[in-house]
Amino acid sequence: MKRQSISMTWEECEALEHPFGWKVEYWDGQAHFTPRSMGVNTRLNLTNYDLVGQVNVQRCSLVSAQATYTGQMIDGYLEAFGDSVEFCNWPMEKIKESAERDISHYFSEQKGEPLPASVIALEPKTQRLAGLALFVLGKEQRPHLDLLYVRSPFQRQGIATAMLHHGISHLLEAEFQELSSSYHICNHISRQWHYKLGFQDIYDWYYLRIKVGWLRNEIWRREKLGILTDLDGLRQKQEYYQVQLKEKESEQFR
Repeated sequence: MKRQSISMTWEECEALEHPFGWKVEYWDGQAHFTPRSMGVNTRLNLTNYDLVGQVNVQRCSLVSAQATYTGQMIDGYLEAFGDSVEFCNWPMEKIKESAERDISHYFSEQKGEPLPASVIALEPKTQRLAGLALFVLGKEQRPHLDLLYVRSPFQRQGIATAMLHHGISHLLEAEFQELSSSYHICNHISRQWHYKLGFQDIYDWYYLRIKVGWLRNEIWRREKLGILTDLDGLRQKQEYYQVQLKEKESEQFR
């Protein structure tokens, strides 16, 4: 994915709604939109998680993640993330380095202890990798969903949810109570998927700072254009996140 550049005047750029999470800059008669390199941390409470309604995937079989599939894991990584917001403006060779590093670090335990919850989705006839979910035990002794993707031909078939449910069943057997994960601030599909499965955002200082700044700019923009719809709602959100930001800032100086 490349940075988006759109020809317009400075006045038009000011009047344009800036998408949340994106850095918007203006030069040479163009507005330039770049996704921020930022993840949003999330957490899922496993104590009352319901696996009864888990997805039944017909086209794939689920097997434990093994190093023998390393090559396919890397290829799938490149296919899933090669044109994504996570690697905006990255040359393909750098994305490949990231893929090789992330997969090798999982098996070498540099990202935490690999957990039996980790799973691969395979197409039964060809044994071709369709998706991957890697779980590790982090420094806080809490399981973390370190990597999750589904290759494009297999997306929107419930495979990601099936892999998560498979992993959660293992985590519950091991009596874990929480699972952490994260998504890119501009990856709306990943964000909605996390929300749908019950993950709750854990906001850090930087996220809150970005959120408050975006709301402030959006309120100013609408007031300047005379767009009064939902201004009160935006002001309430700004106040809500401003309070959280002040709490985070006070925590840093305790």
